[in-house]
Amino acid sequence: MKKSIFLILFVLTGSAFSQQPQDIHLNKVVAKLERNILVNGIWVSALHPSNAIGLVEMNGYPNNMEALTKPMIDFILIDMEHMPFDVTVLRNFLLALNSKREVLIKGNLQPNIATFVRIPAEGNQPVHAMIKQVLDIGAHGVVVPHVRTARDAEKIVSACRYPQPKESTIKEPVGTRGASPWICAYLWGLTMDEYVAHADVWPLNPKGDILAIIMIEDEEGLQNIDEILSVKGIGAVIFGPYDYSFNCAHPGKMDHPDVLKAWDKVKNACDNSNVPLMGFANPDNISEQLQKNYRILLFGHDVSNDGSIQKILEAISH
Repeated sequence: MKKSIFLILFVLTGSAFSQQPQDIHLNKVVAKLERNILVNGIWVSALHPSNAIGLVEMNGYPNNMEALTKPMIDFILIDMEHMPFDVTVLRNFLLALNSKREVLIKGNLQPNIATFVRIPAEGNQPVHAMIKQVLDIGAHGVVVPHVRTARDAEKIVSACRYPQPKESTIKEPVGTRGASPWICAYLWGLTMDEYVAHADVWPLNPKGDILAIIMIEDEEGLQNIDEILSVKGIGAVIFGPYDYSFNCAHPGKMDHPDVLKAWDKVKNACDNSNVPLMGFANPDNISEQLQKNYRILLFGHDVSNDGSIQKILEAISH
């Protein structure tokens, strides 16, 4: 009996609380990118709490080292651009992703699944309120579609940042996010002050855990890609081949040479700027995508039942 009590106390004191929040990145994607480990994610549309529980269970309950090295779902990209932008539903879904068992086994507060939300507003439209709502309920980052200019990108980064303290050495782009870190701090397992310390954009702030992700989907964005990537604070880029096919007058033809050429230009620009471009993978092209040295792969969908997620994870494991 005494031995059992000792083991329980050891787990609680030596494992679950061995790493303080300030010692680790609470955004798993950032933690893996810093270690140059491939990051994997899937699209999510169904925001019922049961789906959140299912996603956690799909990954199992790895320990801290396994969570960083074993191929699994590292993030979900929640589409609220073409699906309803219902923040209440999103909040309940994010709360359901929290797992006490996951925290106990890992020994820290870093979720195995980071959460990014694609908002409906485009880069040249008002994005501030939507970004604030998404971050205030605990998302680890936002995805903004149709970013066309460096000014668009700078506005997005600013909306993700709190105004910086007087002593900060990274005040630009100026933060414009309103401050009420209540639900997000609770969901991250932090005090509000601790959350504020984490809630800056990476890699602009090396200690930040928020990712500002932009989408290039128009010829104007392609023309301005170098200027867009020069904006400090952009965490990752997604090229949207379907929208781009419409924009370049080849609607729906994602394999058209004009689309593929644009895709290559964005990939080269991202590589030159050291900004990750998300690659789209499927069981047929996974080897090719890995050879292209994508640092982030997006594959599969929560409402798909074709087994592609497990097939790709198995391919990466081998």
